[in-house]
Amino acid sequence: MKSVISVDLGGTNCRMGQFNISDDQLYFDRRHWLDTSLLTGMDHFVQELDKQFPLDKADALIIAIAGPVESSLRGKLTNGTLELDFERKPTGRELRVCLINDFMAQAWAVVSQAGETARWLAGPAEPLPYTRAVIGAGTGLGQANIARTDAGDWQPIPSENAHNCFPFITDEEVDFHRWSRERKGVPYTTGDELINGAGLALLHEYLTGQKLHPKEVGQNFLQGDTDTSRWYSRFYARACKNWMLSALCRGGLWIAGGIAAKNPYVVTNDYFMEELYNGRQWTEFLKAIPLFLLEDHNSGLWGAAKYGQTLLGREGA
Repeated sequence: MKSVISVDLGGTNCRMGQFNISDDQLYFDRRHWLDTSLLTGMDHFVQELDKQFPLDKADALIIAIAGPVESSLRGKLTNGTLELDFERKPTGRELRVCLINDFMAQAWAVVSQAGETARWLAGPAEPLPYTRAVIGAGTGLGQANIARTDAGDWQPIPSENAHNCFPFITDEEVDFHRWSRERKGVPYTTGDELINGAGLALLHEYLTGQKLHPKEVGQNFLQGDTDTSRWYSRFYARACKNWMLSALCRGGLWIAGGIAAKNPYVVTNDYFMEELYNGRQWTEFLKAIPLFLLEDHNSGLWGAAKYGQTLLGREGA
């Protein structure tokens, strides 16, 4: 039996988990969560990890980090200060170490148990044998897809589509965009800046005049029909629709990230669905795509572990 330690390192939470591989199946053993801001540097990160999950007993360590990755051994948080460099400071243990982007892990999660048990929202009830995609908002907004190779394996495909200019349509939306650009001092607003937690809080401030933490907005204004939930749901649906068309994910779209998992109303209400399927001549195409919600908060851990299982399997072969 082989063991994989997986880490989902985000700007807000650092999730750690251990998985075992037996008879080509992946089994979730246990997990540990902590606040990312408590990690003072790479040495501290490795110490905390080793304390919870002894590295000398693992075969692979896969770290999914919410930021850019270089050479599979170096990475830095986009919304945080923590940097990891396993080229400069290896663990000193006999195990396979690999860093991947957090949404590469979410792409792997789509084809893991987390993806298989995701909540069905719309479209065909079962995934189709085509390219699949994932989108998710939390501290940031991430997007990726995963496709079958000629050999029948899964191959994740990264994307920075969330950093494109977000499309505002109505006069009211344009007024909000003008206000938000002036507040932030930026020439335009990206999907990442709008759909993430900070964007949600800014939208709520524009609509109500209240300055609240994103968590407070979610708990009090995303549970039912409010101005904030209506606007945010339409924006989130538009981001999903654009990604479905860009990725041509006929196999399905999985919605990940903490905002939707904690506040499922925003991706299940009529405002969301109306905007999602407002695709003009592409409406029927969009309706033929299965839509799922990844409610498992450990989906990033599952995805990183799934990649670790695939990596160890290739090396064994």
